[in-house]
Amino acid sequence: MALKGTIQEVDAQRARWAAKRQGQALTLDTGEDFALGGLGRHTEALDARLVCLPSDPLADAVPLDQETLAWLKQSRQSPYGGRYPSWGSRERATSGALVLYDQYREDAGWTHYLALHRHGGIEVGLSHLTYEIRAMTGQLRVFALRSIVGAAWAAAAMQNEVLDQWHVQMPFELTIGIRNTSRATLGGFAEGWANPGQGLGEFTICLEDHLLLRHEADDGIDPERYALDLGDRIEQAFGSISRRHLARVGEYVGRFDPSF
Repeated sequence: MALKGTIQEVDAQRARWAAKRQGQALTLDTGEDFALGGLGRHTEALDARLVCLPSDPLADAVPLDQETLAWLKQSRQSPYGGRYPSWGSRERATSGALVLYDQYREDAGWTHYLALHRHGGIEVGLSHLTYEIRAMTGQLRVFALRSIVGAAWAAAAMQNEVLDQWHVQMPFELTIGIRNTSRATLGGFAEGWANPGQGLGEFTICLEDHLLLRHEADDGIDPERYALDLGDRIEQAFGSISRRHLARVGEYVGRFDPSF
């Protein structure tokens, strides 16, 4: 949804978000360091990072205390059915956020994380979203589409909870950065779609080194609409308009398939 206000007000809001993302390496001019700023630098083999920014990214809207940590750790039901994402069993504070994460070795980076920032925005970092298959041209990197869409849906739903709990001010920008997408393809599709490496079906590849996909929300965040639209935009970036995060057959036909 378009931001409200004059052109000058909209430009000023977008400039505030862009300045914050610049410091997070969530701009396409950062090259190989794309998305590896902020908490992203602590993640081993980061594949995707979703950052939600409120109207004032410098606000002091959420207290970083035990009560907030307990809220963050609460068990939640999946908003799309199926299994809820596992954000991590470890916890820590930073100067600007409370973080849940997993780290399998002390000398290794995080495998994934969920953060609630002082400014009231949710952040998610994900690794292990890719796998490789053998193709005619050599090894081909495959991104798991439904895993990305599901994580984004759950994060957006939690962002709504934050809005209700701490009355964080709209509008919001939701940005996802997906790393090292050049000449990679998509997989992890819903029921009824052939994945790369299955049969003789053709697959399309991404032409961009990294993906940066932004969404602006003025009157509220609709997690389902956001997630399904994100799936569409990822598909488009990888050369397809097939909506393969939606099932073609079976129990979830025409809907997001949560069986992953």
